[in-house]
Amino acid sequence: MNRNNQSIEFDINNSEVGSILSIQGHKNTQIVYNYYYSSINKASISSKHTETSVSENLSSPYRGLSHFSPDDAEYFFGREDFVTVLFNATKTRNFITVLGASGSGKSSVVLAGLVPRLQKEGNWIFTHFRPGDHDDPFYSLAEALVPLYRSDYDSTDEITQTNKLAESLRKKEFAISQVFSKIQRKNSAHRVLLIADQFEELYTSCSDESIRHIFLDTLLAGFQSKSNHFRQPPLVLVSTLRVDFLSNALSYPPFADVLQNANIMLGAMKREELSQVIKNPAEKQNVTFESGLVERILNDVEDEPGNLPLLEFALTELWKRRIGQQLTHQAYQDIGQVKGALESYANEIYKRFTEN
Repeated sequence: MNRNNQSIEFDINNSEVGSILSIQGHKNTQIVYNYYYSSINKASISSKHTETSVSENLSSPYRGLSHFSPDDAEYFFGREDFVTVLFNATKTRNFITVLGASGSGKSSVVLAGLVPRLQKEGNWIFTHFRPGDHDDPFYSLAEALVPLYRSDYDSTDEITQTNKLAESLRKKEFAISQVFSKIQRKNSAHRVLLIADQFEELYTSCSDESIRHIFLDTLLAGFQSKSNHFRQPPLVLVSTLRVDFLSNALSYPPFADVLQNANIMLGAMKREELSQVIKNPAEKQNVTFESGLVERILNDVEDEPGNLPLLEFALTELWKRRIGQQLTHQAYQDIGQVKGALESYANEIYKRFTEN
């Protein structure tokens, strides 16, 4: 056993989680370790298109082209039924893949739907990684795991330990199940949700097939069982995967075998669900839509493929042009409607750039 491996084993076996768990248990707090992706438009927005009034300082409840984060849960609507399916799956499964089209809201349904729902139980710890971060899936995974067994590191020590763990996993110096076991013992009163977001990045950011296979072997070994069904598994992995990368995933038999019983399909939203996405966040801010505007937006967006990002962006731009406490047909027309909102915004930015 090499020196680095001994160092890692010492760090794992002599670790303490510390007081952060008491913060984690607070009903109004969602801590997701290693999650650095915040939504735009959280700050209060004032706009030259908005009448001068107290309503200028209302923060936007829409998220533009960003996904919804755990802190956005109060504005996340339309996926309640699917969140319930995911929630129930965590009671018996230790490996779950949310499979859906690009723009279907996979990240949002996990981060702003499932995480807050589990948080209400009060006995969960959450950590997050994306395989494409750092262009090294092993480092990305290690970065999500290290804080769960060592919270007393400063930033430099954490980076050092993350590098050691990543390298040892890559070289198969010990099994990831050993890391999971230590995490579980250090958090015996809690269950752990490991979020592997945008898992297609394993294929877009890692061009070496052999590395992809080693990574999958390493990760999947931590969830091996004759059955994917358990009673309250202590550690659950939930991944999100774009459906157009399903063939990549299925091309590797060990991963294909796991996916047979692990995937949950996220389909397109129904009209009533889209209606909730449009009007409910504004209602939370006591802002209304002009008569017939919600139906007009629904008619524009319903048949658009990958419509949620375009819809959210249009609503974000529409919010900036609200008149007092109302969103109007004229403002919707001015932004270019759902199909043209992004193009109109890009043209406006280009115009400002060329003028300067």
